[in-house]
Amino acid sequence: MVVADSPVQTEDVLPVRSRICWGAVLAGAILALALYFFFGLLGSAVGLSIGDRVNAESLGTGAIVYAIAITAICLFIGGYVASQLTTGENKLEGSLYGIFVWATASAMLLFMMASGVRTGLQTMVGLTAAADNTRAVDWEATARQAGVPPERIEEWKAKAKDAPAATKQAAQDPQNQQAATQAARKVAWYAFFGVWISMMAAAAGGYVGSGPTLQILSVSAVRTNTRRVVATV
Repeated sequence: MVVADSPVQTEDVLPVRSRICWGAVLAGAILALALYFFFGLLGSAVGLSIGDRVNAESLGTGAIVYAIAITAICLFIGGYVASQLTTGENKLEGSLYGIFVWATASAMLLFMMASGVRTGLQTMVGLTAAADNTRAVDWEATARQAGVPPERIEEWKAKAKDAPAATKQAAQDPQNQQAATQAARKVAWYAFFGVWISMMAAAAGGYVGSGPTLQILSVSAVRTNTRRVVATV
């Protein structure tokens, strides 16, 4: 047993190095992404099941709310797990672990999206678009099988040829341009609040998952005759 005559300071005992555990952060981020893909596939299955019974506007609004909700829940769980896998952190440090999980998961998700990996919600949108394209290609054959007169089919085809010009004219309409600007502004604000809510959820998960704070206590030496007795906690 070594007894120091001067009081022991914290910096005399702890090594000088980073206290962050990147393994815990990575584990929390991977878990959050795995849960996000799982709930995303669930959302795509539900959306495809009820897509023919609700209008497109209601389905789009529901998809946005669902995406924000599952992102917040998954990152909360990821931040909680990352904080649980570390030791000695206080509440502030636990919240920072959650934010690190959010940043890591966001970077990984952006990388996968740039690499062409589709989430469940993106798959739902892609399948819907593919179904629309298939219906557009087969409509003429379906109309002939249904007994639609050939002159009516030719009339429809002529209108379809004029559709690009009409679409261009509609796009140049000032009222339509203003409506498109308002829609883009709304989407931008939805995206901002979705990211902000997910970051706060990850920080809250890290805060809740933080354990007891590691403390180093200095112990006084007690002199008894010619011997020194050191009590430790």
